[in-house]
Amino acid sequence: MDRSFIQKWIGDRAFYRRVLAVTLPIMLQNVVTNFVNLLDNIMVGQTGTASMSGVAVVGQLFFIFNLVIFGTVSGPGIFCAQFWGAGDERSFKAAFRYKLATAVVMCLACMSAFLLLGERLIALYITGGAEETASVMGYAKGYLAIMLWGMVPFAVSTAYATTLREADRGLVPMIASWLAVAVNLALNWVLIFGHLGAPAMGVRGAALATVIARFAEMGVNVLWSHRNRDKVLFTRRMLEGAPMGRAMFWDITRRSLPLTANEALWCVGTAALTQIYSTRGITVMAALNIAYVLYDVFTAVAFSLGSAIGIIVGQELGAGRTEQAVDTDRKMLALEVGIAMAIGLVMAGAAWLFPRFYNTSEDVRALAARLICVMAVILPFECLANGCYFTMRSGGRTVVTFLFDSCFTWAVNVPAAWLLAHRTGLAVVAVYALSAATVLIKDAVGLVLVHKRYWVNTLSGVERRIA
Repeated sequence: MDRSFIQKWIGDRAFYRRVLAVTLPIMLQNVVTNFVNLLDNIMVGQTGTASMSGVAVVGQLFFIFNLVIFGTVSGPGIFCAQFWGAGDERSFKAAFRYKLATAVVMCLACMSAFLLLGERLIALYITGGAEETASVMGYAKGYLAIMLWGMVPFAVSTAYATTLREADRGLVPMIASWLAVAVNLALNWVLIFGHLGAPAMGVRGAALATVIARFAEMGVNVLWSHRNRDKVLFTRRMLEGAPMGRAMFWDITRRSLPLTANEALWCVGTAALTQIYSTRGITVMAALNIAYVLYDVFTAVAFSLGSAIGIIVGQELGAGRTEQAVDTDRKMLALEVGIAMAIGLVMAGAAWLFPRFYNTSEDVRALAARLICVMAVILPFECLANGCYFTMRSGGRTVVTFLFDSCFTWAVNVPAAWLLAHRTGLAVVAVYALSAATVLIKDAVGLVLVHKRYWVNTLSGVERRIA
């Protein structure tokens, strides 16, 4: 193989050590979290198809909430990464305060929406007979009522955890996440099935375990940050001094709003896709739930590299090393796609075994296995799009990422799925495969944008006086 080609796409040991240092904590956190979610899902799945479907429906709502919070903290996070790279402590601290305040406000808005519209939103995903629909609705409403209590600690924890990663302290949120999943798993076993003298609460027990775990995770992230002020910038005299200057406030806001809107519209679009597929019956909803859980576990590694691109490339841009940022980005994109191809093979190999762990019908298991195979094939293309998205985000090109991500979902992906589901007689697996394959268009656009270097942009040099 040509040596120049290797140097262009493959890094040296120092490069991979740096990538590993940033990616590993995110990766381990995501893998452990998703693995426990998998076990949690299997435990709930032991109680029957109706309860599993009810939890899956509420899971779609919280999927939207989680990504809205992620989008809310992502805009200030771009600035945090670049300010850290530039060594600008005052601006870094101000960006964190902005991040924390907006995350809490957005959380309260989502809580209000779930309280007022929860039953109507749940009903969108339930298609079946009257008795079956009522059963699923009952499980979903009971699960949602308890899960609401975990929303604020999740928002606060996310604001702290992402800032710790941007300050090269990714080990702390990883440990906090591990503690949370251990608490969640242990309490699931106790509360779902009624062990150790506790009542058997079923899906309500699963929700209560999750809420308690959220508080545990928040406690670790917040307490460590404030007890180690000498190791982190943003908690040292965090509330002292003058507020953020007007110029910096509007600069962060105008770049943050497209990201928040993007995450909200993208996850609502993804939820809409699930709703479109679910019109083929509750069997489809149950099979999708099984497939998505395995997909999340296997993709945690590859998608973690996307988050690392945003941090590492953002730090390079903030430090003014634009050519190194371009080179780093190219190699990280190649690494993400290569890992995704390997993961896809393993995922396909597990497709027919994994659904056997669920106490459900053979039809649901077979459908889930076929959907997993499709997801395995599409995974490398999804990861390429993910890497392109984080590349553009690292330079603060948030309007472009909005068009690239959520607008594409609503303009191409959702209409394609709706037409295939409602205007053809294709089986649901074919509908899902053809709809997912639209990511190839997204990949082509993303590669052009990355190659043109439109994303190369430094934010740390902007006017950011805190006055």
